[in-house]
Amino acid sequence: MSLRKANRLAFELIQEKVYSVAVSTAPILDGDKVQQLTSQDQENSPPYLELRDTLRGVRDANNTGALPVRFIYIIRPLENGDWEFVVDAEEKGDDHSPIGSLVEFDYEHEKPILTQARADVEYARDSFGIWLSAFAPIENSAGETVAMVGVDIAASRIQTLLRRLLYGDLLAMLVALVLASALAAWLSRKVTQPLTRLTEFVREIGRGNFATRLRVESNDEFGELAAAVNQMAEGLEERESLKGALVHYVRSQAADSKVSGANDEDSEPTQRRVTALVAELCGFSQLSSQLGSERVFALLNEYFSTMIDVVLRHGGSLEKSSDESVIAIFGAQSENPHQERSSIEAALAMQQALSKLLNDWNIQTNKPVFLEIGIHSGTALIQHSGAQDQLDFESVHSVVETAASITKVGREHNNRLTVSDTTAENLHHTFPLDSVDDHSLDYGLFRVEMPKARV
Repeated sequence: MSLRKANRLAFELIQEKVYSVAVSTAPILDGDKVQQLTSQDQENSPPYLELRDTLRGVRDANNTGALPVRFIYIIRPLENGDWEFVVDAEEKGDDHSPIGSLVEFDYEHEKPILTQARADVEYARDSFGIWLSAFAPIENSAGETVAMVGVDIAASRIQTLLRRLLYGDLLAMLVALVLASALAAWLSRKVTQPLTRLTEFVREIGRGNFATRLRVESNDEFGELAAAVNQMAEGLEERESLKGALVHYVRSQAADSKVSGANDEDSEPTQRRVTALVAELCGFSQLSSQLGSERVFALLNEYFSTMIDVVLRHGGSLEKSSDESVIAIFGAQSENPHQERSSIEAALAMQQALSKLLNDWNIQTNKPVFLEIGIHSGTALIQHSGAQDQLDFESVHSVVETAASITKVGREHNNRLTVSDTTAENLHHTFPLDSVDDHSLDYGLFRVEMPKARV
């Protein structure tokens, strides 16, 4: 039983890693440049080389340890239902797939869906080994999905470790039948204790304690398995910041521009208008006692993945948050005169997405599960340096704190979506607004009429 749990845990952790690599890579790929690549003679063109080098950087950063990323590539669909390669990070050789070469799928269900990020639900086996793949959509500057980034992880090593563990158990059982009862008892303790620790580790992961680690006390197969699972647990711990996955990308961009412009003369910091959205998931905690921690954790992962996708599609970026809250910033990377409208459109899309999730989950609850959202527009400092403006993220905190306070007031009034007057003044009557009779904040508040959710 413990071996089956270890096998399932290994699969889930591999699945989490390959999915995390795919969804964190897709936003850094330029969809406009992908669209420019149409023939094999473009493989030495600047757009192709730039995309290839980006993919290689991701591959090389993740090709160590027990679960290395083996292949990473960009593919797109054809009108006849087939898929073709656009960019392949692999060096020239038998494993390299040039532009226009067809992607081979053994089964129809293995093909990705163009607008949907997903990881395979089972291993794929071929003459090269055992693989697990994930795909994430690549968008152009117009927000259209034009291709998919694919990531393949070689799972052969972890499978070998699990098989060795199984063979070791079988051998121990055979020896126990032959040896005396004292020797059998000693062997039983030797085998049982590591499995007990592994089982408890699985339970800790199920409770959401991703910082827990197995102690590696030996160099045998148990020690190797513990080391491999610990390495995968580190990736799962990073998954806890799934709702902040986009923060890593945005801040990496800012850091890159800072390095590239380090030799330029900096100008005086100026102010930029930004809009903060704080969405609090209410009533979800009641599900823990009904469904158990593992099921609730899986639902939360699906919820955060969905909300991150909504924020991305509406031009927002994510700030780190705690509990079940999502914090999005609009206008962070460049001047955006339509940021207020984009934030409200994102809020409405989040409400509809949650309604669809609840309908798909089909869970009976004693209290309603809903999103309470507050939106506020204010100013943040930026530094003009190098080729790109650098936003002082610390200066955004006051805007975020005000949006969080608006969320709290909106919940008291059962509003679901509440905006400040600084946000409302730039909406130009685009959305129906009702004034909120509340004077607890220094801002006028308005309730946005919510359309009926489509399920």
